[in-house]
Amino acid sequence: MSALMHATMSAWNRDETGAYSAEMNGWTLKVRWRAESPTERRGFWWEADRPGTHLASPEIHEEIEVAMAHAEEFAAPGYAHRKAETD
Repeated sequence: MSALMHATMSAWNRDETGAYSAEMNGWTLKVRWRAESPTERRGFWWEADRPGTHLASPEIHEEIEVAMAHAEEFAAPGYAHRKAETD
């Protein structure tokens, strides 16, 4: 999937916690790392916030750029799946 999806790298900034964040179309996006544990695999996930709404990625991505691209896709105007996810 990484060959098909690419993040807008210039939009993302690393914060003091090591997470990456971006502001897009009224959403605050964050990508975070999760270390491997006995019950969970390692990887990156994204979160999207705006007043009254907080959503997290339903999947873990091996590559940070893929997680960022999925977050950007979610925040894009007209994203078809957002309405169902925010209801």
